[in-house]
Amino acid sequence: MIRYLILILKGVAMGAANIIPGVSGGTIALVTGIFEKLINSIKSFDQKAIKLVFTGKFREFASYVNLYFLLAVFFGIGISLFFFATLLQELYKIYPVYVLAFFFGLIMASVYFVGKRVTKWNFSVITVFIIGTAIAILISRFNPLSENDSIIYLIICGVVAVCSMILP
Repeated sequence: MIRYLILILKGVAMGAANIIPGVSGGTIALVTGIFEKLINSIKSFDQKAIKLVFTGKFREFASYVNLYFLLAVFFGIGISLFFFATLLQELYKIYPVYVLAFFFGLIMASVYFVGKRVTKWNFSVITVFIIGTAIAILISRFNPLSENDSIIYLIICGVVAVCSMILP
């Protein structure tokens, strides 16, 4: 039981990170040590998983996809998204500079922790880091486009949003 409580708390941290611009839940999953298990669990939703559900083998399905792990993490993410989104919205109205400084500090901390995971700094790693930094700076300089409610555009935005929530 305590194991699932810890997973819920890690999910809460992931959800809070997903709300903050520039920090992803994937970074928190990486820092808390559940990233690989999370990716493998999500990846296990395949044909075999569908077959287990449709043949009524729910226990095998739950074991195969690591369902209880996913439920605990996603429950924590859900709680956090609701709670922290509301809290940060209110705090931003009152203390915008402090909230933005908090965001910047979390982004810097996530860069540090992800950078710590790189065991070998070579030319290709440094090149990719510089290219990624340059792309991030360029994107931050763009003016927001007008609202677009076409279904294809919304699907693409959804795919990008999900990727940004899970990738460190």
